[in-house]
Amino acid sequence: MNNLNAIRVNNETINNPVDKKFNYGRVFQKDNTGKLFDFMVTNHMEEDKKYKFRYITKCKAGFQIISETNYEQTPKEFIGSTYGFLENVQVWVEYDNPTETNKGLWLNVLTTKGKKFHCIDKNFLLNLKVGNMHNAWKKMVDFDLWKRMGTKTHADYAYKMNNVATEEVAA
Repeated sequence: MNNLNAIRVNNETINNPVDKKFNYGRVFQKDNTGKLFDFMVTNHMEEDKKYKFRYITKCKAGFQIISETNYEQTPKEFIGSTYGFLENVQVWVEYDNPTETNKGLWLNVLTTKGKKFHCIDKNFLLNLKVGNMHNAWKKMVDFDLWKRMGTKTHADYAYKMNNVATEEVAA
């Protein structure tokens, strides 16, 4: 972990651009019972770029619902508005040199297993707030981690350092 966020960057593959996207790093934390676990972090998305998403949610009755966005959103916009009950999220990434038959592919940017993250994209993780975690991923509540990240309220970021200089100010 460095001073800016909770991600331990994988320095072994950081020089290979393809490996860097699929195996950016890991987060080690405790669950709500105090048991240690970890999950993988990818880096498929750019922070301010708009993407098309498709996702699976689970309703309170237990049924899975598959949805797709009708418009493009940034990762921050998507995770901030649709975090509840997410089981899997995929993003459409276009190839650098598309052909007529191969224009891009769907990549997993959030997968869960047992109500915990299995793998999540860096741009989703760093935009999750404590309130998101309490509402959607109750098993992943880690007060020790959040204390190290400088959280004070549910409106603070859960996985990156919170300070006044980095917060956006509404005009």
